[in-house]
Amino acid sequence: MDEKKIFSVSDINKYVKMIFDSDMLLNNVSIRGEITNFKAHYTGHFYFTLKDENSTIKCVMFKGYAQFIKFKPADGMKVVINGQVSAFERDGVYQVYCKSMSPEGLGDLYLAYEQLKAKLSKEGLFDQTKKKPIPFLPKRVGVITSRTGAVIRDIINVSTRRYPNVNLLVYPAAVQGVNVASTVIEGLKTFNRLNNVDVIIIARGGGSFEDLFGFNDEALARQIYESEIPVVSAVGHETDFTICDFVSDLRAPTPSAAAELVYPEYSEIVNRIMTDKKRTIIAMKNYIDRRRQYVERLKAARLEKVPLDKINRYRLTIDNLITKSESALRYNIEKYRTRCIKSISMIDALSPLKTITRGYSVIEDINGNVIKKVSDVKANDEIRITLTDGKINAIVK
Repeated sequence: MDEKKIFSVSDINKYVKMIFDSDMLLNNVSIRGEITNFKAHYTGHFYFTLKDENSTIKCVMFKGYAQFIKFKPADGMKVVINGQVSAFERDGVYQVYCKSMSPEGLGDLYLAYEQLKAKLSKEGLFDQTKKKPIPFLPKRVGVITSRTGAVIRDIINVSTRRYPNVNLLVYPAAVQGVNVASTVIEGLKTFNRLNNVDVIIIARGGGSFEDLFGFNDEALARQIYESEIPVVSAVGHETDFTICDFVSDLRAPTPSAAAELVYPEYSEIVNRIMTDKKRTIIAMKNYIDRRRQYVERLKAARLEKVPLDKINRYRLTIDNLITKSESALRYNIEKYRTRCIKSISMIDALSPLKTITRGYSVIEDINGNVIKKVSDVKANDEIRITLTDGKINAIVK
C-alpha cells in the first residue's frame, strides 16, 4: 500500500492561493453587494465585508487605491467593487483585494457631493442668518476666475454697461482640474489679507458635473464661510449647483447675473435718488404745514397769552408781599420806638444829672472817685464838685 503524501498547512494555503491567482476570472472581477463592518484604518486602508441575501465575502482596499475614492463608504451602502479574489496564506481565508469602488445607481462624485452637502449643512455653514449683506455700490469688486475666457469679459461688459465707475480687481485662478480649490482658496485669502475689495465674485462658466466638481471642495467651502468679505458665487449655469453656491453669501445663476447683482443700473440709482428727493420735499412740506396749523390753533385759542397771564399773576403776588412786608416793618419800627422811649424815660429818671438839677451835686477826688463820706478826704485834698452848669475845683479845709 502506497504511503499518502502529507502536506503542511502552509503548503495547502499556498496551493489554494496559486489556484486563485491562476484563475483569469478571479483576477479581475466586479462584485455587487452591501457594505457591512466597514473600518477605515489609520494607515489609510479600508477593511469591510460585502454581503447579499445569502453570503458574505471579506474585502480590503489598500491606501494606494482608497485615496482615489471620492465618497465615504459606510455600512448599508450598496456598491460595485472591482478587484482580485485571492487567498491570504497566513489565515487560510480568501478575500477580495479591491482596486475601485462606486455606489450602485449613483456616481461616486455625486455621492461625495451629497455627503459633503449634508455634512456642511448640519454644521450650519449654509445658515441664511449668517450670510453677510452685499454692499450697495461697492468701490472695488474682486473677481476670482480664469484670466482669459468669456467669463471675465462678460462680467466687465455687464458691469460697465450698468454703472460707469466700475473698479474690478481680478485674481487669476484655475476653474477646472485638480488645482481649482487650491487657487480659489488662495484668491480668497489674498483679498481678505489685503482687504482691498468690498465684495468677491467667484465665477466660472457652465460645464458638466465633473467639470464643476472642483467647486465642491470642503476646504474651499470653509474658506468661503470664514471670509470677512462677502462672497458671491457665480459658478456654472442657472441649473448648476455646487457647494460653493450654498456656502456663499449670495448665489448668482450666471457670471453675468453676478455683475448685475453687484452693480445696480445707473439709471435706476438716479431714479431712486430723484424719487427719494421728491418724497423728502413732500414730507418736509407736509411737516411744515402741520406745524403751521398747530401754531394757528394755538393763536385761535389765545393760548399764546398764557405766559403773560402767569407773569402778571406773579407780579401781583410780589406787590402784595411787598405791601405786607412794608406794613410789618412799620409796625416793628413803631413798637421798638415806643420801647426805646420808655427805656430812655426810665434811664433819665435814674440819671445823676437829673438829681443834680434838683439842687444836689457830685463830689469826686482828683482821680475821679466819688466821695460819699467825710472820712473819704482829709485836709488840703483837691476835690472836684459837679453842678448843673459845670464843675468847681476846690481844696478841703
